[in-house]
Amino acid sequence: MSHRDRPVLIAALIAVLAPHVAHAQKDVASCKPVFDAAEKQQATSYHAYTTMPTALPGGKPRQLELIAAGGQNYVLMDGAWKRSPMDQAAMAKQEQENIRDAKALSCHRLREESVGGIPAVVYTEHSENEDTKTDGQVWIATATGLVLRTETDMSMLAGGGTRHMVTQYEYTNVQAPAGAR
Repeated sequence: MSHRDRPVLIAALIAVLAPHVAHAQKDVASCKPVFDAAEKQQATSYHAYTTMPTALPGGKPRQLELIAAGGQNYVLMDGAWKRSPMDQAAMAKQEQENIRDAKALSCHRLREESVGGIPAVVYTEHSENEDTKTDGQVWIATATGLVLRTETDMSMLAGGGTRHMVTQYEYTNVQAPAGAR
């Protein structure tokens, strides 16, 4: 992974870990179920698998993996697990700052459907801040209140294009990766 790609990876991981929400005004109340799920997720060990289709013709989709365990975040980079400088507590704090600083924020309950056989409620979400605009969907398990899946379109407002990301979350048998530095 080149040094140029690392900021994209960091932005993508923040988007993955901190589900964004919204519409043309700041409606925090409509996003309470999504915020509650994100908060619960930050206190839970999980393994996230993210796919970002490439914008280049013939290019391969980028695959990202993140494990959150024991209060730490680990990212799979260049075939090796590395400890992220941003732990789960810092991610939770960042999410609160994103909510506070959002210019627009809203969510809407869309439907019920299953993810891998697990019943879930699907919410649309939209948020805007100084640098980005994010639209997506989040699937929240009805039994546990945990995020099972997200689909996110993140636009960089300063002409950086749009990135589409799909993330699946697993919560069973999650441990810190062996040998992570």
